[in-house]
Amino acid sequence: MEKLRTCFFTGHRKIADSILDEIKIKLTENIEKLIIDYDVNNFISGGALGFDIISAEIVCEMKKKYPHIKLIIYVPCYGQSKKWTSYQKYRYRMMMSNADEIVYITDKEYTDNCMKMRNMKMVEDSFFCIAFCILSKTGTGQTIRLAEAHGNRIINIADDIY
Repeated sequence: MEKLRTCFFTGHRKIADSILDEIKIKLTENIEKLIIDYDVNNFISGGALGFDIISAEIVCEMKKKYPHIKLIIYVPCYGQSKKWTSYQKYRYRMMMSNADEIVYITDKEYTDNCMKMRNMKMVEDSFFCIAFCILSKTGTGQTIRLAEAHGNRIINIADDIY
């Protein structure tokens, strides 16, 4: 996987229904811009609730127009979805079944640092980042700061919404 042609997603797990459509529009616009203008063809999702799954679903939709793009899921641990609701698990299974590649960051169930390890691997393997971050004192904020320090190009679609 070529780093300069790779983008990862990071964002909040809880997203207000009132801005969901706008997030999907901004995601679609920015993913398409990266495909057309920068020849990005690898898109990495961390597979978490909220923004990660929404992003993965948009990439899957866009594969109809751009069949060469790939969805890669970086799973932080085994059993990531075991405490989720049945509907959340359904969306997770759909995302996983539509992935071109699945990478497990650890070979264990949840550990204290598996999410940070996943985030670091996404940062290291990508050049671009599409984020949805409105709260900087979160795991998403921490991941963006890590990406900035690593030299990634960051697009925070929250800036367009708020």
